[in-house]
Amino acid sequence: MSEYLVKSKLEDTEWQIANQAREHEFICDDNDKEHDKGPNPVEYLCGSVNSCIVMSAGMVAKSHGLDVKNFRVENNAKTENLGHGKSVVTEMNIKVFFDSEMSKDEKEKFLAHTLHVSTVYQTVKEAIKIYVELA
Repeated sequence: MSEYLVKSKLEDTEWQIANQAREHEFICDDNDKEHDKGPNPVEYLCGSVNSCIVMSAGMVAKSHGLDVKNFRVENNAKTENLGHGKSVVTEMNIKVFFDSEMSKDEKEKFLAHTLHVSTVYQTVKEAIKIYVELA
């Protein structure tokens, strides 16, 4: 088991959030042109899912000595406005790209294994619809 502590606080600049994870600091902001100093919360969620998939792919490829190069992910999330300032992420459409001499079937199996061991993907897919496509 692992534990993670991320501290977040509202800054004096409207909608800007200062976050700290260990010694790393990062800003979360609104995507309004006036406040655009960092990704918004949905973009961070997408980045977390993407990062975990990419990291998992790297680990699987390395541990199995697989021919995988240029592994990358694109995540197109959709939100639904529920009114009264509330919205939810309703789905993520993820495209996975990588170069390899593997057959199509081998690529699909590699991607399935990667998703199986991806902690953040496995967690988030329980809450929202996620469609993954090998491009």
